Amino acid sequence: MVALTAAFWWGVEGYAYIESHYPRGQIADGLLRFSLLVLTPALVLVWGAAAWLRRRVGEGGYWQMLGLVAAIWAGSVLVTRMLLG
Repeated sequence: MVALTAAFWWGVEGYAYIESHYPRGQIADGLLRFSLLVLTPALVLVWGAAAWLRRRVGEGGYWQMLGLVAAIWAGSVLVTRMLLG
């Protein structure tokens, strides 16, 4: 639930960054848009898919899959926030 709450929070805050006319570089803008348009929906979809695949991949594989996707998403959000200042 924490990861899904964080995804919602980033969706709201990231959208506010896009709508504001705060000056930002091309890299920060591209990473912001990529993390909002691709990574955040992917996090939510993989979270749901992992719950559905839990019986097939086992408990260890379930947590590995969720941890990997959450780490990639969190790293993207962290770098984007650092670049935006």
